[in-house]
Order: sequence, then C-alpha cells, then structure tokens
Amino acid sequence: MWRFLFILFIIGCTNNPNIVRDFVVDHEFPIEEIKEVELLHTENGQIKAKIIANTIKRFTDKQPQLIFSDNLVVTFYTDSSVIQSILKAENAFVYEQKKIMIASDSVVLEGNNNRLETEELIWDEKSNMIYTNKEIRITTDKEVVFGKGFKSNTDFSEYTISKIHGTFNFDSE
Repeated sequence: MWRFLFILFIIGCTNNPNIVRDFVVDHEFPIEEIKEVELLHTENGQIKAKIIANTIKRFTDKQPQLIFSDNLVVTFYTDSSVIQSILKAENAFVYEQKKIMIASDSVVLEGNNNRLETEELIWDEKSNMIYTNKEIRITTDKEVVFGKGFKSNTDFSEYTISKIHGTFNFDSE
C-alpha cells in the first residue's frame, strides 16, 4: 500500500518550467532584505544623514530601488555634524538614479522648533530640498498653519507654503 502511494506521489509531482517561469516573472523579488538597519549617508567624509529603518528591500531592475517599510527615521546633519532636522515616516521609496526619496504615511519633519505633518514628503538630494504637494500642517511655538504644498531646505529654517488655508496664533493679547 505504501509503495503504491509513494509511486502515485512521485508521478503527481511534476516540475513544469512554464509554471515556474510565470511565477517568477509575475513576482519581482528583492535581491536583499535587511531588518533593523542603521545607514549613514556621507559626503566627502562628513555625515549628511543617518537612516534608521525596520525593513529595507533592495531591487536592481525595478524602480524604486530601495523600499523602506515599518517605520523610518532620517536624521539630517549640518556640515559640523550637528542635528538640523529629523524626518519620520511609516514608509519610503528611494529612486537611486534620480537621488530622490519619497517618504509616505504619517510623515513628520521636526527642526528649528517647527513640526510639519503630512502624508507624503519628497527629499531631493541633488537640490537638498524637501517638498510636497499634499496637505500639510506646521506647528510652531506660536501658531498652527495649514496648507497644500510645501518646500523647504533640509534644516527646516526657510520654507514656503502654498495654498495656506488657516493660521492660528496662540498669543493671548
């Protein structure tokens, strides 16, 4: 009886190369997946950014090439290695050839006593600018400003807001 079942099992197992090829083609797998990562981005030997992520997936033939998921923290530094701002998000996508990172889902940027909240924020490494066309909320020591569209340097010291639709001053005079 066991021999009969064994023979039936062997006959039933086939390796159809077309099925395997179709499965692999339909699913693009990362060349590597890294858990609990800390990366340093440097220029000319000076740290520019530190990236802490729970999961990173790297791809070679697909854009974006890096996918960060399950929480991400990017700390931006000045030329003298002082923290200038901190970016937090649930997810991010890095387009290495364009040198652009798109942070998404519960994005918070803190720096220069300001706090920006949005659902998407783009860091353009070439221009060293951070921007979005999405709804934003900026909280300072004195006010809360709402808008749609934002552009800033990475230290969050100079920024512009498009389509401002609310500002509230906390000073009681």
